[in-house]
Amino acid sequence: MKILLVNPRFPPSLWDYSCCRDITGNAFPFPPLSLATVAALTPPEHDVAICDENICAVDFDTDADAVGLTGYSSQKDRVYQLADEFRRRGKMVAIGGPLVERSTVGECAGHADAVFLGEAECTWPAFIRDIRLRTVRAVYEQSGFVDLSDSPAPRFDLLDLRNYSSAIIETSRGCPHSCEFCEIPVRLGRKPRTKSADQVMTEIRRLYALGVDSIFIIDDNFLGDRPRAVTLVTRIREFVRSVGDRISFSCQFTIDMAQDENLLSLLREANFRRVFIGIETPRQSTLTMAGKRQNTQIDLLDAVRRIQSHHMIVWGAFIVGFDDDDTEIFQEQLDFIQASSIPIAMVGILQALPGTPLYERVKRQGRLKDDAAGGIRGSANLLATSNIKPLHMTDEDLAAGFRYLVTSLYDDDNFAERLIGAVRLGKKSRSTVRAKIHQTELRILRRLFRYYLLTTDPRRMFMFLRVVFETLLHNPRCLETVFMHLIVYKHMKQFYGEGTSAVPLARSGRVK
Repeated sequence: MKILLVNPRFPPSLWDYSCCRDITGNAFPFPPLSLATVAALTPPEHDVAICDENICAVDFDTDADAVGLTGYSSQKDRVYQLADEFRRRGKMVAIGGPLVERSTVGECAGHADAVFLGEAECTWPAFIRDIRLRTVRAVYEQSGFVDLSDSPAPRFDLLDLRNYSSAIIETSRGCPHSCEFCEIPVRLGRKPRTKSADQVMTEIRRLYALGVDSIFIIDDNFLGDRPRAVTLVTRIREFVRSVGDRISFSCQFTIDMAQDENLLSLLREANFRRVFIGIETPRQSTLTMAGKRQNTQIDLLDAVRRIQSHHMIVWGAFIVGFDDDDTEIFQEQLDFIQASSIPIAMVGILQALPGTPLYERVKRQGRLKDDAAGGIRGSANLLATSNIKPLHMTDEDLAAGFRYLVTSLYDDDNFAERLIGAVRLGKKSRSTVRAKIHQTELRILRRLFRYYLLTTDPRRMFMFLRVVFETLLHNPRCLETVFMHLIVYKHMKQFYGEGTSAVPLARSGRVK
């Protein structure tokens, strides 16, 4: 049997770096790991192919017998379009991924022969068997959570990894924390489940053999199990040293990990160059109300500084629109992010996601405006919206304050201050200066220089020259990292600008 697995096209979003592809040439940031995993779960006697519509067009004339579609809520419309067209052509269609929830399973089932609720390690092989037996069920639901020791190494070989900015791997699922707004404990469980160090190293070695030089570990809290993290990162460090530092890593973890100096040192020795942290807000009262207690037990600014002192660039996630937020919060967020030298800050308006404690609470309170989340989870025109009615400001105040915050963050001078600060904090960086630069990288550099220097915008040109000069002066080994941040900055500035352009701009962080 022939099976085609399809990752539908994403609409433009904060996460897709669509506004800087004219520089990078990459079609998308990350490959569809879920489909590579499903391909590995397919018995070897079947022929499997992966189509990422973010890379290439979907071939509706495929001779595949069955088509599997994955998707997030932001991809819903395209998932249904593809599913309907393939079914019209007589293909058996299955839909899975985060799009399929208890609240959406009926709707998804109207567009597919089978839908998958929950993880697929057990249910996908059952579906393949049922196709052969002609006993396909309408809904395949995972009972409980799977043991990740049963999850095979993804079929990375089915992807052209040159089309992506970075490869990704998953070493664990689940989160023990109880943040009111977060869907991870609901969807993946509160007890972290892990792959063995041998499993993870097998995936890393396979990616390296395929030419990958950058891997993002997508676990929501990579360091959650500290003893396990020490063992795994030690193995990664040994591998990195064996290949001469020719591969680097980035990951996500909670900010309380900043208290473990030994683990931070180990991460840097393993060539972890960038970390993404959910800081959310500098207000301690808000963090307590939101259940983000791991952020209340440490001085946030000091914690960021500790991580940066180990020569890792910190990116942060921030949220406005909490129940405790008033019109002062926008300036408070801006001041904190500037002081912390976090160059890339992903800022969004709070959304109530189905299944979360927040969703249930605001629904009971009569403050839920819509099941569909807007903000950074929605399309660009929903960037400054929330599906929650705020308590201490109007919807208009929230949108105007959000626009003030993101346009201030991605002002040329403010961004330059943060990036230069991060460069100086990483002065002893062990990042290597490569003797050989690939032709692809030379093309990216030419496009980058053209964008910043061949411009009629003097502020853009001056910002670029200032950042490059400061890097050469204080930490020339960081130049490659700085160029990467200048590319990402182009996307952030343009996407936030376009997504909030229809919102009246507040004159300051305190909306009147």
